[in-house]
Amino acid sequence: MIEKLYDWMLKQAKSKHAVHVLMLVSFIESSFFPLPPDPVLAIVVAKNRHRTLYYACMCTLASVLGGFLGYYIGYAFFELIGSKILVFYGQVDKFNEVVETLNKWAFWIICAKGLTPIPFKIVTIASGFAKIDLTTFAVASLITRSMRFLLLSFICKAFGEQFLSFIEKHKKLTMILILVFVAIGFLLVKLFV
Repeated sequence: MIEKLYDWMLKQAKSKHAVHVLMLVSFIESSFFPLPPDPVLAIVVAKNRHRTLYYACMCTLASVLGGFLGYYIGYAFFELIGSKILVFYGQVDKFNEVVETLNKWAFWIICAKGLTPIPFKIVTIASGFAKIDLTTFAVASLITRSMRFLLLSFICKAFGEQFLSFIEKHKKLTMILILVFVAIGFLLVKLFV
């Protein structure tokens, strides 16, 4: 399964649909999907290094737009959808604390959490539930997501060939590391959010 996932990402990176797949994964990750767009972005950039800035910007744009969906879920559909997402991530007990912290430090919390492996959807849903000012939410999301995806993209551009060579030699290890990264994000959510 791990090799199939990698092969699918590599196939998408080479296809004319690379940017669409990247944007879809980035969009849904910010609102409900558990896997981050980072592995897709890394492979797409490493395979298409001449378009690094373009892919980083598209990933950022989709993530911020997906964040608005997450915000709307928290704002208008918390009971119907948002609470179920929180149950899935094990965040029901800490949710009020997150909302209270967001009410005091919204801009800084969104910026800080958007850079970490903590699933961004938790922040977007909580922001909507807390009815954080949309301008504050948009600016903080744009800053944090662009920093994260630009940094990753330029690292992958600089080390693209070595990165892909490593992945080709160690497909299973690489995919396991990605899953560990996701698990660390979930663990950080349980401990600190």
